[in-house]
Amino acid sequence: MGAVLLVLLLLLGQGRPLPLAEPQQKLSLRQVLAHLEPYRREAVVREFLALKASAEILTGRPGARAVGRLLRLELYNQSYGRPSAFDDPEAALAASRRWLEALGSLKRGSPPDTRDLPLALQHVLPHREAIRRAAQGLHFPSGVLAAIVDNEQYGGDKALGLSRGIRSLADGLAESLSESTGSAGLLARTLGLAQMSWEDALKQQPRLARFAAWPYPTFPQTELEARQALEDPAANLLLTASRLRGYFNAALGLPRDHTRYLAGHWLYYLGPAWHNWPTGAQQQATWPYAFHGFFKGLFYQALFATR
Repeated sequence: MGAVLLVLLLLLGQGRPLPLAEPQQKLSLRQVLAHLEPYRREAVVREFLALKASAEILTGRPGARAVGRLLRLELYNQSYGRPSAFDDPEAALAASRRWLEALGSLKRGSPPDTRDLPLALQHVLPHREAIRRAAQGLHFPSGVLAAIVDNEQYGGDKALGLSRGIRSLADGLAESLSESTGSAGLLARTLGLAQMSWEDALKQQPRLARFAAWPYPTFPQTELEARQALEDPAANLLLTASRLRGYFNAALGLPRDHTRYLAGHWLYYLGPAWHNWPTGAQQQATWPYAFHGFFKGLFYQALFATR
């Protein structure tokens, strides 16, 4: 049992914290890529600049800066042996270009080609209005919350995928343990569309009250009531948005009771990364759920605006 629990904790991102890396922003891109052959390094730099130019056309200068920041982080993490989404710069750049191509189609009003993108549209789009209401209620862009839902649901569709998949495995294990040993609740704690724990759900009442965002007559007071709320998609999204807003206030150095609207394209990295792996987000790692989550945020923000 101890070995199984250890594996699950590691898969859920609760293992040893990452070592702090040198501040990558102090290095030029060519310094980050110093280990590459000169011709290859220059090709990567050219594509990086071309992607930033494309991102500026599609998202404006702030969006282009965020795309550049994410790519610099990814390339830095690759170079210094830190968690990264891809094994080489070319793969990261190619994936970024595919995301920008899909985003460009949306901006032009054309159906985007998403066949090779890690998207769970079939799980997210039925809840787009609830996602919008929850994000707007807690005053941050709806694309951030949509990206989190997509990450969780996309992972759940994969065999032993992270997010919903591994948590479903944990829930099944906990259920089998409860039948034989009565130890229910040891692992089965995350529930619903965005996979939130019932313990965290119970902590959201003060913040939701400050935002006047809880539309129901009563707020959950017990584990059972919290579990029931989390199994309702609209309530799950509100509770998840509240927890996320608390993280944003802390990460951005804002007061706990700050309620003004938050904006900025870097939220599309911070939200999905923190929800999936808080330690990784703190250390600015760029594993697949964080890397693709950023582009999912941009994508869904544009997609919701077109519908």
